[in-house]
Amino acid sequence: MKLNVGCGYNRVEGWLNLDSSPASAADRLMQAHDLEFGNSSASAIKALQVIEHLGFFKTKFFLSECWRVLEAGGTLELETPDIAKTFETFLAGDRVAREASLGWVYGSETPGMNHLYCFPKELLQELLAGAGFAVKSSEEFYFQPGRPALRFEAVKTEGDKQALGAALRRRLLDGGLPDFSCELALAGLESVTEKLVKAGGDPGGELDLALYSAPAVLEYFALAEENERHPSREAGACARLAGWNLQGRLAAGYASAIENGSSPAAAFEAARELGRGLIAAALAENPAPFGPSPAVGAPGVFTPETAAAWEFKRKFLPPEA
Repeated sequence: MKLNVGCGYNRVEGWLNLDSSPASAADRLMQAHDLEFGNSSASAIKALQVIEHLGFFKTKFFLSECWRVLEAGGTLELETPDIAKTFETFLAGDRVAREASLGWVYGSETPGMNHLYCFPKELLQELLAGAGFAVKSSEEFYFQPGRPALRFEAVKTEGDKQALGAALRRRLLDGGLPDFSCELALAGLESVTEKLVKAGGDPGGELDLALYSAPAVLEYFALAEENERHPSREAGACARLAGWNLQGRLAAGYASAIENGSSPAAAFEAARELGRGLIAAALAENPAPFGPSPAVGAPGVFTPETAAAWEFKRKFLPPEA
């Protein structure tokens, strides 16, 4: 099976053409960052002028999904605007050239055709390597006159951390944990995901990451249990923390500290101290948590940035109905 992801009207014979838009020429409607196929089920994937429409974090999930779906040695072909050359064209061009360059940077105002994120060549190389791909070839070309583009052909390489990252991101998607409407939450979740993949089998360090997202860490422990076939003490503690709505309780502690005059940094550390106590209680198999009740509307991922944004919204905006 070969997948043409984000095909638009560019149907390719012999490939399964996918797109998220009902107005496209797709064989199947599907989100690029959430591929509904089994592991190692495709020999090749192409995504031509697609990732700039996804944004940074959905592209991370897309590359992870490509690694998961491709068989060993499978190929991934990407095309995307060459943002560096486009800037050069803009700076050197006349009014007409500059207007065309802006259209290539931002895309069209037609729904679904805007560009959310343009990837410099070196960043895309870094993301491909991090997702477990070896770049076989790269090319700079003109997609259309005045519209410079990049083309990469990459090959899936096997690796334990790449497999773990792809499997974990798949579980996060299945659990509905990524909030694609909130960049701050996505950034926090991505940080937790990367730390879990790099944790190296340290259950205590892994459990500490529940301070950021107990549900994400619980998915990680569940994945580990699938492979090891035995539950860990830390996994049981994480299940209790998730059931206690740890992030909601941390948000309540943060809000209380802010109301008592603490700075955002001090309030965040106070909330984390509350969380450390709750982790200890969960490890001790306490039947119920201590401390404040979970805050309403608390961020699902608790970082300094999401906490501050939530507190600002709570203070200045009326409560949601």
